[in-house]
Amino acid sequence: MGFLALERNYAATTGFAINHADEMRISDYMALDLRRALAVTAAQNDTTILIPSYYGVDGNPQTPQLDGKGGVYYGASDSSVHIHYYLADGTIYRKQDDGKAVPLADNVHDFNFNVTDAGKVVTTRITFRPTFHANGGSDLSMEATGFYNTTLLRNARTDIQSSVY
Repeated sequence: MGFLALERNYAATTGFAINHADEMRISDYMALDLRRALAVTAAQNDTTILIPSYYGVDGNPQTPQLDGKGGVYYGASDSSVHIHYYLADGTIYRKQDDGKAVPLADNVHDFNFNVTDAGKVVTTRITFRPTFHANGGSDLSMEATGFYNTTLLRNARTDIQSSVY
C-alpha cells in the first residue's frame, strides 16, 4: 500500500508541475505581448494582439521614429505584427502573423481574456483540467486549477478612444 501511495503522489506532483510550467510559459509570453500591444481584440478562448513591428523582414531591429503626435513607430508607420492566442482541442496556441502556431499549454479547459479599466488593464484566466483526481473529487478541483494574470498595457491603444493618454 505504501508503494501505491507513493506512486499516486508522484503522479499527482508531476501533473501539477507540468501544469505550473505551462502557466508560467503562458504568463511570460502574454505579458510580453500585452505590454507592447497597440490593439487587443478579446474573445472567449480566442484573442488577437497587434504589436509594433520592431524588426524588419531581414531580422534586424528597425529604428524608432516619432509620429508627431506623441507616438512612436518602427519602420513604416502602418507596419505591425498580429499575434493570435487561441484554444483548440485543449491546447493554447500562439501564432504570429502567418507563421506556424506554437503550442504553449496542454490540458486547458478554458481561456478567458478581459480588457478592463479604460482599455489599459488586461486580465486573463486560464483553467486547466486536473490531471489527478482524488477519491471523492468535485468540480471545485477544476476551479483550483485556475491561473490568473493581470497586465498593464504600456502603449496607447489604437483600437479604442481612451482618455488615459
